Amino acid sequence: MTSKTIYAKFMDSAKKNSDRIAMKYKREGQFIPITYAELGKAVDAVAASMRKLGIKQGDKVAIASYNRPAWAIADLATLKLGAIVVPIYHIPGHLLPASYVKYVLNDAQVKLIFVEKEETYSLVAQIKSETPSLQHIVLIEHKGAKEKPQITFDDMKKAETPVTEKPVDISEEDVATIVYTSGTTGDPKGVVLTHKNIIANASSAVERCRLTADDVIISYLPLAHMAERTCGYYTVLFGGGCIGYAEEPTTTAQDAEEIRPTLLLTVPRVMEKVYSKAIEKVEGSSPIRRRLVIAAIKNLNEYANRKYRKQRISLWLKLKRSIFDKLVASKFRKLGGGRIRLIVCGTAPLNRQIAKMVYILGFNIVEGYGLTETSPVVACNAIEDNTLGTVGRPIKGVDVRIGDNNEILVRGPNVMKGYHNRPEETARVIDKEGWLHTGDQGSFDENGHLTITGRIKEIIVTAGGKNIAPTLVEGKITASRYVEHAMVFGDKKKYLAALVVPDRETIEQYAKAKNIGYDAYAQLLQKDEIKDLIKDEIRVAMTDLQFYEQVKAFALIEESFTVGNGLLTPSLKIRRKKIAEKYADSLDDMYVGREICAEKKTVCYF
Repeated sequence: MTSKTIYAKFMDSAKKNSDRIAMKYKREGQFIPITYAELGKAVDAVAASMRKLGIKQGDKVAIASYNRPAWAIADLATLKLGAIVVPIYHIPGHLLPASYVKYVLNDAQVKLIFVEKEETYSLVAQIKSETPSLQHIVLIEHKGAKEKPQITFDDMKKAETPVTEKPVDISEEDVATIVYTSGTTGDPKGVVLTHKNIIANASSAVERCRLTADDVIISYLPLAHMAERTCGYYTVLFGGGCIGYAEEPTTTAQDAEEIRPTLLLTVPRVMEKVYSKAIEKVEGSSPIRRRLVIAAIKNLNEYANRKYRKQRISLWLKLKRSIFDKLVASKFRKLGGGRIRLIVCGTAPLNRQIAKMVYILGFNIVEGYGLTETSPVVACNAIEDNTLGTVGRPIKGVDVRIGDNNEILVRGPNVMKGYHNRPEETARVIDKEGWLHTGDQGSFDENGHLTITGRIKEIIVTAGGKNIAPTLVEGKITASRYVEHAMVFGDKKKYLAALVVPDRETIEQYAKAKNIGYDAYAQLLQKDEIKDLIKDEIRVAMTDLQFYEQVKAFALIEESFTVGNGLLTPSLKIRRKKIAEKYADSLDDMYVGREICAEKKTVCYF
């Protein structure tokens, strides 16, 4: 076995950093540390237990759990045996449909699955007769279970590793994982990634982000996705850093205060919510405090603009910046434990206004770009070479060029081996020269920084022939604290319309503050005051867009878009086709005419 496999890379780090803390997890209100030596021992024990259960090189092992040490231990133990990890999306309160789980288990021919809690265990047990390859179900959290399962994770960790155990001969070209894509249309595809794919990508990501053994990261984004797995897990352990696990997504902010991360991986939706909460807090403060914050933002923005453009900064501006930084910005930087040196945002374009606000408050915030098929990082800004609004330069070893129709093409050691059992689809996206056709559109600026302009399949072409990237418009709308989700529609139409899911909590708070009476939430959404509120929020969001990019009508939707109801993918992307089918009547209403819809009271026009 060479040091070019994931398990070997981890063990090299574990030996080098044996006494350092590798992980922290919460139990009974307290964070408990795990050293690298303890983690390595647990991995070897679970691997020994798996070997006894008949798991061998090439077998498929699934993991359906929220982020926790057990996820990493199960993953590394599987990889030690030369088996292949199949992650299944799972976060608390968002159990995937049985049909999806069954599809993945059968398509990958999974032999053993680790599941987090009894609910997931029951789901898998119910479909076991329909998944012929599945032989073993291991329950991770068995305390409080009505019936003790045949195999528990705790029992597996107690196994002794035989002294005579022979290492498995694993090559860097061997498959490490099969990751099922979101499947916005049709069945999800299994992306086949090798040890070399992941290690090459992790090594380049470490270099771009300057990650060291002193770095601490908070893990809360789904480990079933390669962004968190490569950048928030492998990179950290390979570098000797520490992973602190949020107890669950809803406790991330509180847990961060104790974990005190130095590096934060995030997505635009999280940043939008944090931004909205901050604005809400400022608006609810005293008049003096509000004026202070407004003055601070104005002066910090001027300072940041001049610094960013490498222009002269006067002594007076430097003095004001120092004062406002101490009085205002420094208070914001204490959030999350006060040690965040870098925020990396990816998976979708980040609203420029939010990125700028975070930047002027003194945070280093950079955007990156990648796909599951590229392990996942393609490009990322660096602290010392950061252009807001772009995703930076390609990382080391990765080549990127712009092809026909402005499509982003990627080639490098991080590009997948292919789609599992789908040679024709693989051939369609990876050409004979090894270029992966991403389906994303983009362009390079004069400094070699990449900007993502849209996704080819999602581009809206209006009746007037204008091409519009819906994610750009949607991102501006969802930046409002009163909006949870938005889907923009308008292909072959005269103008854009939007389905808007208001943020129920903030809408109800607004109604309470304005003394708006209602009996049910659905009734509240029909109130003129609420429609006018959302209309004003959208109007502000559209300010800097071209006239043809602006939404001219919208309808309010009561039901949230979730993974459970099938309107979001496991990676939290909206399923446009399914949403359009479900709300076809509302979409049609937005184009039948202002007078008709005035009677229905279902649509708002600008």
